[in-house]
Amino acid sequence: MMIVKSPAEEEGPRHRWQDYEKIKQAVVAILTKNPNGTTGAKVAEVVGITQGSMSKYLSMLSVDGIITSRKVGVAKLWKLVSSSDRTELLADKMASENVNFKDFAISLIEREGRLFDPDNKRILAMPTVLLISLYKHTRSILGTEVHAFFYEWGKSYARETQDLIKNMASKTGTRFIESFLSLLRLKGWGRFEINDLTEKSANVVWHDSIWSEMDPPENSPVDDFMVGALTEAASLSFAGTWQFTEVECKSMGAPRCRFTGTRIQ
Repeated sequence: MMIVKSPAEEEGPRHRWQDYEKIKQAVVAILTKNPNGTTGAKVAEVVGITQGSMSKYLSMLSVDGIITSRKVGVAKLWKLVSSSDRTELLADKMASENVNFKDFAISLIEREGRLFDPDNKRILAMPTVLLISLYKHTRSILGTEVHAFFYEWGKSYARETQDLIKNMASKTGTRFIESFLSLLRLKGWGRFEINDLTEKSANVVWHDSIWSEMDPPENSPVDDFMVGALTEAASLSFAGTWQFTEVECKSMGAPRCRFTGTRIQ
């Protein structure tokens, strides 16, 4: 008897958006070895995922300002974005049309953990409109998968700040998640309120959600970044695996955004 495999089985194991950090590291390693660029098909072959999946990851990395592409004949070559690329890309856009959010994001330069614009001026805060634009732009590429992308981005952000947060927490006698929310407040993310916090559960209110102010508004919870960030912050506070859910969202008419979390293992 001949067994016919489904297309899904032929593709092999599916990669989830949780793999974004691993895929990013693999792509950066490949493009570092190919400074003149290589095709998405070749990158997909080396990483070991389908071209369709890799196309989405490459789009996400492009939105993040990590890679850029250029056409050589009929081939599309991807390469890492250099400092000169950032300035040239923005200059070309400004000479021909209005600059959109993606163009602005690619033009930013990071040095020693600090963010600078093309004029070498340090950026101390990201305006709300830019974060909203990033969400909309990413949604235009990924569709509903934008939620998983922002969730993973939130978790990654909390992990990347852990050294600073742990230092703050040790000096103030607070837990990681409390110091993390204090840092977000200092960075202009608005007011947070912890109504319940134990080693097994948490209840957090965000009074000034950024994404709930989108126009037109969404008809579902939109604070995926914060859900991911709180999930990681709780795990770093109490260890174990946590799961957070946005149970109230201003985008759906609630007076505030409220998140509940539980330790699941």
